[in-house]
Amino acid sequence: MKIIDMKMYTFEAPFKQPIITPKVKLYSRKALVVELITDEGISYFGECNAFATYWYSNETIDIVKHNAHAWFKEYQGYAFETYQQLQATLSKLESFPATRSMIVMALYQIFYKLPSFSVPYGATVSGISKENIEQLKKTRPSRVKIKWSSQIMDDIQTIQNLSFKPTIAIDANESIKSSETDLLLKLAQYEILYVEEPFKQLATIDNFEKDQLPALAIDEKATSSEEIKRIVTQFNVKVVVLKPFRLGGIDRVLEIIKQLERANIDYVIGGMYEYGLSRYFTAMLARHASYPSDITPAGYYFETDYAPDSGILKGGSIEFEPPKIDVNKLTRID
Repeated sequence: MKIIDMKMYTFEAPFKQPIITPKVKLYSRKALVVELITDEGISYFGECNAFATYWYSNETIDIVKHNAHAWFKEYQGYAFETYQQLQATLSKLESFPATRSMIVMALYQIFYKLPSFSVPYGATVSGISKENIEQLKKTRPSRVKIKWSSQIMDDIQTIQNLSFKPTIAIDANESIKSSETDLLLKLAQYEILYVEEPFKQLATIDNFEKDQLPALAIDEKATSSEEIKRIVTQFNVKVVVLKPFRLGGIDRVLEIIKQLERANIDYVIGGMYEYGLSRYFTAMLARHASYPSDITPAGYYFETDYAPDSGILKGGSIEFEPPKIDVNKLTRID
């Protein structure tokens, strides 16, 4: 089999509610999509989770596009018989995990049949607004992740007062200030699953006794297998958030999951405000996670999607079928 053609597209839809974090305000999500076409005339798609700017990582959509073209130029017409042979073509992309992740997403489908499955629903809310609360009441996630703010205690109380009692995680995005550590210490008294990335510097964790803090998780700092191993060995970190686009793709995440399970470290799979194609693969990895992961149902963030109905909410779980791509909704860019 050979890959004989590659097409690239963009897709952009507005968020139903703006995403407001300590780092950025997002009003829409632009995504890059790759289509790889084999000599058998079959198309396989991958979605890029990088953003249009550098606000979250060193790879932007433009950088991923450039790297993907360079990879295809080198391997166009390359004959392969195994998945491992395709993986070997990606060696030059080790320093570009978002690019590698997008391409691996497409290549994986050539050799592996995509399953149907269900996962727990884990919602993320950026600020407790009336609209967010109504959406939570309607969809009833099993876990709610709250973005850190000076109103965190009030936000926790609001979620705890919901009738369906979801578990709670907190995402601080490395933003907790020294003046706010009293709030972090108070969280140890609540039933919080974990607090993601409380500090910019990991060494700050050593300023506290182990039993003073709630369970801490790394996300932005979980950049490689080696770095994850170093951090969980050196610091009081109990949970690792694994994001495929940061770690190089689903195959890399599967390798790290095995390492964490051997070390008895909890993990969850992190999403990046994805559309239906990428959301399917995030959910596929999250099937055996320690806690509900960042998996939302179709229509949670966006009114429209180029992979519609990917993840249907049913009774507190999200049911996934292999995603179907509506190419007519994509904008060709190459």
